[in-house]
Parts: sequence; structure tokens; C-alpha cells
Amino acid sequence: MWLTLALLSALFLGLNEAAKKSALNDNAVIPVLAASIWIGALFFVPLQLLSLLFPETIRGTILYVPTVSAAAHRAILLKAVIVLGSWVFGFFATKHLPLTISASVKATRPVFVVLGAVLLFGERLSAVQWLGVAAVLGALLVLSNLDKRDGKNDRETPKRKRLWLYFLIVSTLLGATSALWDKFLIARYDRLAVQAYTGYYQSAMMAVLLLTMWYPRRRQTTPFRWRGSIFLTALLLTVADFLYFFALSDPDALLSVVSTIRRSGVVVTFVAGILLFKERQIGVKAAILAVVLAGVVALYFG
Repeated sequence: MWLTLALLSALFLGLNEAAKKSALNDNAVIPVLAASIWIGALFFVPLQLLSLLFPETIRGTILYVPTVSAAAHRAILLKAVIVLGSWVFGFFATKHLPLTISASVKATRPVFVVLGAVLLFGERLSAVQWLGVAAVLGALLVLSNLDKRDGKNDRETPKRKRLWLYFLIVSTLLGATSALWDKFLIARYDRLAVQAYTGYYQSAMMAVLLLTMWYPRRRQTTPFRWRGSIFLTALLLTVADFLYFFALSDPDALLSVVSTIRRSGVVVTFVAGILLFKERQIGVKAAILAVVLAGVVALYFG
């Protein structure tokens, strides 16, 4: 069951990346991120109210949001900070980089999850797994030197383009950190409570970022435009994360396997970049993505 949930999560996550790219094109990053987070948090408000007003009726269902301890709130707050950092870097990178590039980099996340397990939990890798790690890191090195001549990004300097790639790598590393922390959280606290309270904390933090980073300079930067794809971004990510936490809550679920399967959604993202955004240098990027996925497969089967 958890494998099926992980696959469905991968599908929705891949579609989310395409919707995010559409929402961010020629749009202000911080308001788009804020709006998507606020909408995502609003999805849980009716469930929270039902859980508070009619606990006996909804308790025991997959929609029940229980109250949690102060220790749980502190742990969830840490997750919210990590994920928000990943999203801030990731949203800026997604706006400025081709979707096919971001798909390839984000496919490397399982490798960093496994490396984190090695460093933090003392897990050991086989020779085949280390080969997979080397393949993924080599692909990242090639990506960092790839000429990203796609659409309007042509007017940016190579140094500026590389900055956005570094943003994407930082986002991926923070995402891997979040995945490691998720396993800790789901083993101790209710999965829906983790998802709901993470959204609430992120909503508060985004209000601060919006008022300090974007609002005072809104007339000198890219204007914000509401698009339906912003709502779609929030909806798809909420569903993807719901399925992801549901999968992790299974006692038999393996984080390394769930994380690997979840990243397979980059194939959907890559195809969307070709069909919807008419991106270039597809052959080279496809080869790089193939190397990344081969490295992930080697990591899994090794």
C-alpha cells in the first residue's frame, strides 16, 4: 500500500512542479510562494474545526487532526523552517531556470537523503551505491557548466544563471534534510497534524517575509499577478504531501525507497518542460537526467 501511495505522490509532485513554473513565469516570487502556502494551509482549517468541534465523530478517520504536545510543536516548527528555506530557494530557481534543468537536479534528492543517513545514522553503502552517488554528483557538475540558453533566460549572464543553479542545489539539500526529519516526526506524531501545523507555521513566516522582503520594494520589482496555476500549485502539493505522509506512517515503509519513488515524479516534470514550455537542449538534459536516474537506481538496488 505504501508503495502505491509513494507512486501517486510522485505523480502529483511532478504535476506540481509544472504548475509552479507556470505560476512563476514573469511573476513575483515571494507573493506566489506566500499565496500557495496560505491556500495550502486553508485546506486544513475545516478539518481542524471538525476535529475540535466533533472529535468523537471524526476521530479514527484519515481526516482527523489531533492536538499535539509542545514538544511536537517545536519539532514541527523546525520542519516548517527547513521546508520554507527549501521552497524560497527552490521557487527563485524554478522561475529563472528551465524546468528540464530543475527536474534533473531535484532527481538527486534521494542521494542526499542516503548520504544524510550515512553521516547521521551510521548506515553503510555498498560499492554499487557509492558508484550511484558518484554518478549523480558528476551529473550535477555537468549541469553546473551547461549553457542554459532557454527562452528569456538568454538575457541573464552565465554567472547569474549559475547562481540560480546553486539556489536549486541548496533547495535540494534542504529538502533532503526535511525528508530525514520527516521520518523522525511521523514515527512519533500524527501525520496529518504534522502536515497541518507545518502549513500554519509557514503561513505566519511567509507573512513576515512578504512584508519585509517584497512589499516595501513591490514597485521596483516584478509585479504580482494572480493566476489559477497558483491555486493548482497549492492543491497538487497538498495532495502529494498528504499521500507522502500517509506512506511514511506505514510501519513497513522505508524512507530511502519512498524518497526514491517520490523523486520519480521528475519524469513528469521533464516532459512538461518539453511539451508546455518548449525548452531547448533536450537531448543533453535528457542524457543528464538518465545518468541521475541510473545513479538513483544503483543506490536503490545496491
